[in-house]
Amino acid sequence: MSRPKVLLTGIALACLSAITLAQTPGVDVPPLPGPAAAINVPAIEEFRLTNGVRVVLAARHDVPLVSALLRVEVGSLADPARRAGLAGITATLLTKGAKRAGKTLDATQIAREAEALGSSLTASAGWESSLLGLTVSTPKLDAAVALLVDLLRAPTFPAEELERTRAQALDALKLAQSNPTQVAQDVARRVFWGASAYGASSTAQTLARIQRDDVVALHRLWVRPETTTLILAGDLRLAEARALAERTLGAWPSNRMALPRMSAAPAEALDSALVLVNLPGAGQAGVAVAAPFVPQDQVQARRIGSVANAVLGVGYSARLNQEVRIKRGLSYGAGSSAASHRVGGLVLAQAQTNNPTAAQVVELIRAEMTGLATRPPDATELAARQAALVGGFARSLESTAGLASVVAGQMDRGRPLAELNNTVPELLAVTAPQVGEFAAAHWAASALRTVVVGDLKAAGEGLRGLDAKALVVEMDQLDLAAPGLVRGR
Repeated sequence: MSRPKVLLTGIALACLSAITLAQTPGVDVPPLPGPAAAINVPAIEEFRLTNGVRVVLAARHDVPLVSALLRVEVGSLADPARRAGLAGITATLLTKGAKRAGKTLDATQIAREAEALGSSLTASAGWESSLLGLTVSTPKLDAAVALLVDLLRAPTFPAEELERTRAQALDALKLAQSNPTQVAQDVARRVFWGASAYGASSTAQTLARIQRDDVVALHRLWVRPETTTLILAGDLRLAEARALAERTLGAWPSNRMALPRMSAAPAEALDSALVLVNLPGAGQAGVAVAAPFVPQDQVQARRIGSVANAVLGVGYSARLNQEVRIKRGLSYGAGSSAASHRVGGLVLAQAQTNNPTAAQVVELIRAEMTGLATRPPDATELAARQAALVGGFARSLESTAGLASVVAGQMDRGRPLAELNNTVPELLAVTAPQVGEFAAAHWAASALRTVVVGDLKAAGEGLRGLDAKALVVEMDQLDLAAPGLVRGR
C-alpha cells in the first residue's frame, strides 16, 4: 500500500474512533453525580478520672491512627492586660524543655522523641484553651500520651528558650506590621471590642514585659487535673482509653489552689466608625469591616449567622468576592469570617486592593453587609452556601487530627459534645428569610466599624470623604493598647 493510502486509512480510523468515543456514555458526557454521602460524627464517649481529669474518646477504626490532644482551660483570656501573648508563649515553651524519667530534655531532644514516634508536636493557645498534641499509629499511642503528659506536667521553661520564642514572636509581629491587611484586621478587632479582652493583641511592648516568672506562675495556677482534658480521636476503644488515661494521668494529684475565672467584657466599640491608618509606601491598602455576631450559647442564632456569613463572604462564589473581585477586579479576593465568643461575636469582612480604590471597596463591602437584610439569598444561592459549610465540616472530620480539633472547638464553645451531631441538619434547616432577618438585626450600618490601612496620600481624598469624623492614625504612632489607638494618648 502506498504511503498516501496508509495516511488516509489512519485518518479514517482515527475519525471513526472519535465518533465511537463521542457516543460512549461517560466519555463525551460526564456521568451524573451520585447521591450525597452521609456525614456521620463518630460516637463520642467521655468519663472523668477520680482526680478530675476529663477524658473524651471519638473512636473511628478505618485507619490505625490516633490523635491525642491535652487541652487545658487556659488561653489568651487569662493574659494580664499588660502582658498580652503570655498564654501563647507558655504553650510554645511546653515543647522546649521538660523533665522525663529523671532527665532534663531540651527542645532538640524533645523533638527527636516525637520524631521517633513518627510524629511532630503541636502546641498552641486560643482564647479559651491551650492545646498540646501528637498524631501517631495506634501501637505508639501509649508512648505518645506519656510524652505529652510529661511535657505538660514537668516543663522546665528554659530562660534561653523564652528569649528565642520572644524574638520569633517579635519578628512575626514586625512582619505583620508591614502587611496592611493584617494590621487592618488587628485594628478592626480592637475598634470593635474596645477594652474587652477579645480586642487585645500582642505588641512589642506586651511581649517585652513577659518574664519567666510570669510563665511559671501561669502554668502553676492553671495546669491541674480539673482543668485538663485528654482528647483521643481514632483507632481506640473505650476500655483501652480508660486504661491509658489511668496509667498516664491517674496519679496526678489535684490542686487545691483557688482557680480564677477567665472572663471578658462585652464589646464596647470605639466611637470612630472609620479608622484610617497611614502606612507610607504601602503598595496596597487593607480594608476590614467589623460587625456584630452572636455569643456561643445562642445555638440556633449562631447557625443562622453562620449561613448568613457564608452567603456574604465564604468561598469564591460568595457575594463579597462576586462584587469586589469577579465583577470589578478590585482585589485578588474578598471574604468574611465569623467568630463566636462567650459575650458576643465578630464578623470581619476583608479585602486588599490598590490604594486609589480603597474607598470604593469600603462602600462595596458595607453595601453587601447591610444589603443582605433586604436581598436575602434565593434557593439556589442558599443551597450553594449551605453546601460549602457542610462540606467544610465534613472535611474537618476526615482526619483524626481534624476530628480531635472539632471536639476541642466544641469544648471551647462550652457546648455539649452531643450537639455536634446536629451541625449538618441545623445548617440545612436555615431559611432565606432567617438569613435576611439575622442581617437586619445585627448588620445595620450604625453597627459597622471600618478600618483602612494603606498609603493615604496615594489613596486620595475619597477615603476621607467617606466620613468627615474619621480617626486618622500614623502607623508609627499606632498603639493597640492605648484607649485612642495613638501612642501617648
